Amino acid sequence: MSLGGARDRLLCAAGLPAWARRRRRRDLTILMYHGVVARPLEVECWHQLPVDAFARQMAWVARRYAVLPLEEALERLAAGTLPDHALALTFDDGYRNVRTVAGPVLAAHGLHATVFLVTDLVGTDEVVWPDRLYLAFARSAAASVDVPDLGLPRCALEGPGRKARAYATAVRALKGLPVAEKDARLAALLAALGRTAPEEPGDFRMLGWDEVDAMRREGRFGFAGHSTRHEILARMPDGQVAAAIGRSHEVVAARTGHVPTVFAYPNGRAMDFDDRARAALGHLGVRFALSTIEGFNDATTDRLALERISVGADLSFARFRLLTSGAVALLRGRR
Repeated sequence: MSLGGARDRLLCAAGLPAWARRRRRRDLTILMYHGVVARPLEVECWHQLPVDAFARQMAWVARRYAVLPLEEALERLAAGTLPDHALALTFDDGYRNVRTVAGPVLAAHGLHATVFLVTDLVGTDEVVWPDRLYLAFARSAAASVDVPDLGLPRCALEGPGRKARAYATAVRALKGLPVAEKDARLAALLAALGRTAPEEPGDFRMLGWDEVDAMRREGRFGFAGHSTRHEILARMPDGQVAAAIGRSHEVVAARTGHVPTVFAYPNGRAMDFDDRARAALGHLGVRFALSTIEGFNDATTDRLALERISVGADLSFARFRLLTSGAVALLRGRR
């Protein structure tokens, strides 16, 4: 066990998560997941969480929080009627495994979650571009790549660990580029990996609209927009931002029969959305938008930059408890 892991377990044993939860009992905690897989992936992917870890987390959440549907929680946050220890569950992107793997776990605990859909990809064999890159690295037979401008000079790819690290470096660099430049650099990198053909999605397959409809009727899931193709809004040219938001929002409304009051920004850091996105949401009448900024929500939180706790495959159970309770924020000197 690492020193950090041992420290986290000691902090949990000392009761820090329970104390932090009491301090934040009037805040709204929003957890952000992406996918949940039946077996850990050989090449680690942060946003695909093994089901055993997810099940343990949901059992803990169900015992300690008042879990509400997201839109209800946000309305009650705005009205000042949240119950103590309110929490909402969200899944970004719209993976099929949210239904097939995460769904039974949620049902076992009577929990509701909201899924943010990348609407152009629903019901297709396409995946969002970061997953396209992940699959290329994971399946590549190349011994190395040499792409210095993406942080990969003469980068060896032997073994799952090196592939995972190379993918993380490349995707981080690509996310900082304007969309057209990102697309060109991505194509060149896929060619260097020998993976220019479309990839079979595997665990990254998106939901179909028939599955969305079934999930909605079962009553355990809500749905909202997450853009049309998961491009980072702040990197898009003028004129494309409103279309990416508007079409996604309108397709979800038409397909589900419910007009969402919430939207989730792709990638969602403070640098990833701007006033153009806010204006587009205002034009649609969307009252709430979720970022990936780490934190909790109270009456003063910007309703178009709501904060979440990101949960991925790299979190130990002790770290999960410290993060979701607010203990980590307190240790960092934040409110």
